[in-house]
Amino acid sequence: MHSWGNYFAPVLYTVFQIPGLPLLRKGSFRDDFFENVRIWDNDSMLIKNLFKYWTYQVFSPGTVLREKYEAFKSLLEHDKRAHELMAELEEIYHDQIKVDFAVIEKKYDIFSQSVRQIVENLRKMTPSRYLDLMAYYKKFDFYIRFILSPPEYEFSPPFTLMLPDVTEKDASRVGGKALHIAAIGGTLKLPIPPGFVITTNAFYYFVEYNDLRKAIDKRLSELDIRDTVSLNRISDDLVQMIMAAQVPPDIEMSILSAFQSINKNSGRECRMAVRSSALGEDSRSSFAGQYKTVLNVHQNRIMDAYKEVIAGKYSPEALYYRINYGFTDMETPMAVLVLEMVDAVAGGVMYTMDLNEPEAGMLDIHSIWGLGELLVQGKISPDIFRIKKSAEPVLAHQRYGVKHSKMVFEEHGGTKVVNVEDEKKHQPSLDNNSILKLAEWGMRLETHYQEPQDVEWCLGPEGDLFLLQSRPLQSGENPAPPKDCLMGECLIEECLIEEIGNPVLLSGGDRASSGIGAGPVFKVRRESDLDHVPENAVLVTENPSSTYVRVMDKLSAVVTNTGSVAGHFASVAREFGVPVLVNTGTATHRLTSGREVTVSADEKKVYDGIVQSLMENTCIRKDLISDSSFTRKLESVISFISPLRLVDPKNPIFVPGGCRSMHDIIRFAHEKCVQEMFTIGNRRTGRKMGAKKFISHIPMQFYLLDVGEGLKKNVFQKKEIQTDDIQCEPLLALWKGLSHPDIQWSQFSHFNWEEYDRIVMSGGIISADSAQLASYAVLSREYLNLNLKFGYHFVILDTLCSERTVENHILFRFAGGGGDLHGRSLRAEFLCRILEQTGFDVNKKSDLVDAKFMDARKEKIVEKLDMLGRLLGATRLMDMYLKQEDQVAAFVEEFLNGRYNFSSQTNGAGE
Repeated sequence: MHSWGNYFAPVLYTVFQIPGLPLLRKGSFRDDFFENVRIWDNDSMLIKNLFKYWTYQVFSPGTVLREKYEAFKSLLEHDKRAHELMAELEEIYHDQIKVDFAVIEKKYDIFSQSVRQIVENLRKMTPSRYLDLMAYYKKFDFYIRFILSPPEYEFSPPFTLMLPDVTEKDASRVGGKALHIAAIGGTLKLPIPPGFVITTNAFYYFVEYNDLRKAIDKRLSELDIRDTVSLNRISDDLVQMIMAAQVPPDIEMSILSAFQSINKNSGRECRMAVRSSALGEDSRSSFAGQYKTVLNVHQNRIMDAYKEVIAGKYSPEALYYRINYGFTDMETPMAVLVLEMVDAVAGGVMYTMDLNEPEAGMLDIHSIWGLGELLVQGKISPDIFRIKKSAEPVLAHQRYGVKHSKMVFEEHGGTKVVNVEDEKKHQPSLDNNSILKLAEWGMRLETHYQEPQDVEWCLGPEGDLFLLQSRPLQSGENPAPPKDCLMGECLIEECLIEEIGNPVLLSGGDRASSGIGAGPVFKVRRESDLDHVPENAVLVTENPSSTYVRVMDKLSAVVTNTGSVAGHFASVAREFGVPVLVNTGTATHRLTSGREVTVSADEKKVYDGIVQSLMENTCIRKDLISDSSFTRKLESVISFISPLRLVDPKNPIFVPGGCRSMHDIIRFAHEKCVQEMFTIGNRRTGRKMGAKKFISHIPMQFYLLDVGEGLKKNVFQKKEIQTDDIQCEPLLALWKGLSHPDIQWSQFSHFNWEEYDRIVMSGGIISADSAQLASYAVLSREYLNLNLKFGYHFVILDTLCSERTVENHILFRFAGGGGDLHGRSLRAEFLCRILEQTGFDVNKKSDLVDAKFMDARKEKIVEKLDMLGRLLGATRLMDMYLKQEDQVAAFVEEFLNGRYNFSSQTNGAGE
């Protein structure tokens, strides 16, 4: 059998070689086609799509253009969304904004879909090229989703473990609290109440059984812990979700069996304390007091108590704490510790190190009457006993608190607070023997765990002491992250800033990249200025351009008049840590070249001079969760999203195979889609493609092809249209300039002599009004792709003029002419100077001028198109009469002052 490639190759080659149809030239479709036959052999769908595309290209090219334009619009929309999401992810990473990891997963999922659509739309626009770009997208997407994937977890038995059966290998099943209490009773042989653990396996099964994972992640992805309303609302939703769920029968059976085993061994109907033992708890991050504890639980309430503890994982306090520490929800599954309640005479806490004097060799015991809950809640002033740690502990000091109330059991479950008898309020709640015994146990625990411990204990009605918990003592050497440090509001001593006396030169705008930078102002008006950027410059310009990446290592900050936090440059600036302030409106006018300034992007201010207190401030770089799993995972994700390698389209690496990140794919696709639209005119043939002839006072053959509301609806049946029939905003702006009353069009015909000469010289016969010699425009309401044929020179213009600033652009090319090379070069120089002085980035080679104006507001694009119309009208014969280099500067000045007819200054000549 013949392969698809072997079958279609000769067929399509023959189709594209028939007379009157476009030829497959070397370096064009033909090379692409035969080079990719092997790929097409393995993709029959691609072959069918290509065959459809080429059929339309031959027989209905207007359809191809419309579909290409729709793909172009879609690509730009997804490009904008992808940059917005990339900016949001980078901001979370670089500014250490505290969010749940579900936010990252949600943002990446939408981002990935946008990038895929970008690649798909580029494929629609250029179906025979860049075929391997999708493969690179899929590769990076696979890597990122692998990083984002949650840790493996088990939701099979055991759902419960008795404490004597718990070993170190069960750490991930039982959590830190249960693991420690099991070791205290098993390894150290110290007294603990009997109990069991409901494992993390049960938690995972509970979530899966009730199909809660997606619902939980959805709510977490909407959480803003900086907004208390959001925090409370989403916490309530999640708690209600857990409490409304059913405990799976297998888990319920296992819990009841374990409970009954405790009853049987004790010989009575036990009451239990149901406590959290989540992974991550009682470790470097204690989660102290953040989770739920349910006390004095009878067997008939154990299932509800279990759900209450699980739901406590989503309390506002627990959510805020976990996210501040950079834990993901799946990294902190909830195991539950169930201990027999002790009807405590006294209870409290023991610190095996004195926090005020760590080197003093002392431990402190805090004690109150009844259950220890009122102590840890801070509601009772305890007795404090200081013990000297030695081979035989010595009570060194004691201070009695006023213990006016205590917590005791309720008969039918739960607890209540009652008054302490008057005679006991001032009495010590713990005798000396108990004090010294606890101190001895505390030293053993500290030795076992090789660090100071925070220990909970209680004294039973028979005078028996029990240990309830032991965890690392939070000494303050590695404190919990402080609240967000905000400039001017932070109370951390190291972050306080003296009042700044330097004058504020500029205030306002949008922070695109956080930080503080200082140095001399350097203004960039044209791309060539980048060659002269000094070290540590504060770059000031009209708008941020991705071309500035090449001097990023020289920049201390960037300030622009316009721009977007989601633009290409802002994204890279965050990656490099360069502060950027955009949309100031007046930066280029208010900041003087060479003047030293300090930019505080977070304050949105530019100060005169170097503000030393800002430059030395510790708040410039936040580092609150840098060592968390959240940051490590996000850093890995960002490494496949943000780095930009494909900066220069002229570089040989600017190919799909050069992509090393999603950003590279976006950059490549954006560049190629704009190029594709820009060069439509070059590939257009003499067929009118369903276009309508444009009739105006300007003597020019002009055909318009509407691909989306570029013409009014009532012109559908017309073959010829006028200006009143047009609603394409960029064409109207350009035509306004071309129609300026000072431009003289009389006795001047825009005939494509170059094309006519080529046809005549090759022996062809063609009418002067042939469509092949006309100018063409592809247009919509906000888009214009124009191919103007001005005699012996041509103009290509591609522009988008919309409310979406980051998508707006003008790409302009001017080449050729009827004069000699010297005259054409002088006209090109004239064009170059005008374009540079009006804000375009310009490249000139001989008589060829390429210019671009990017990322500007709609009003600015309209203004520039009007100017381009006047410029094209003013230069129509200039290569014929511009003879001296010194004329160029004079003509430039006169044009900028409103003169648009220069031929009257000379003898003139006709093109």
